[in-house]
Amino acid sequence: MPPPASSLGADQPSNAPEERGLGGLVLKLDRRLSVADQVHAALREAILAVDLPPGAAISENSICRQFSVSRTPVRAAIQRLSEEGLVDVFPQQGSFVSRIKIGGIHDSHFVRRTLEIALVREAALRWTPEAGRRLAETLEAQSTDIARGDVDAFHRDDERFHQLIAIQAGHEGVWPSVMAAKMQLTRFIRFSGNSERLPVVVEEHRAIMDALDRADADAAETALVVHLDKIFILFEGMPAEERRHFEP
Repeated sequence: MPPPASSLGADQPSNAPEERGLGGLVLKLDRRLSVADQVHAALREAILAVDLPPGAAISENSICRQFSVSRTPVRAAIQRLSEEGLVDVFPQQGSFVSRIKIGGIHDSHFVRRTLEIALVREAALRWTPEAGRRLAETLEAQSTDIARGDVDAFHRDDERFHQLIAIQAGHEGVWPSVMAAKMQLTRFIRFSGNSERLPVVVEEHRAIMDALDRADADAAETALVVHLDKIFILFEGMPAEERRHFEP
């Protein structure tokens, strides 16, 4: 049985008729597009950013009111989130944001690590000064994000850094697979909320970039592995009271 948790907040005022709040998220519905897709994307983003934390109840009624939509697209969105392992649906009890699965973190890390090692090695063979410039701009953006205290922007730029490597490797089409693989990792990283680690991430990225600028595939792989494997150090250092949000 899921633990009690507060449901999504009440309706929030808006200056625009199509704008509604969901936690810290704002959704502008485009009626020309699938409502179910937009609600799914909004909820998914809120879950991955831990605006909707593990165990939080998801109220269909609240979502319908906030987004001014019917139940059908909301239920379709929740069903997709359930299939992705982000929401648990309990008949007669309700829907809840799933707890972060420890096994899922390990599996997610394995797939991401395997794919990104292949990408960084391929990128090293194709590296150009222009590719290096784009990575450097991303690192500058992350430093600016830290100075501004904009954690959401920092994580978007973090993903952009890794995506640029996939693009330079000539396998941009692999990036959606990396993003799908890293869902549980993303939730854990956002949940841990370790602000002291953010400048360290920038330096780890810099080590990867420097190796790529030298076209040194071995050094780039080593720097990438050091960067990605830090996830387990973070997990081991997590306070016991926070581990109640996790399950095997």
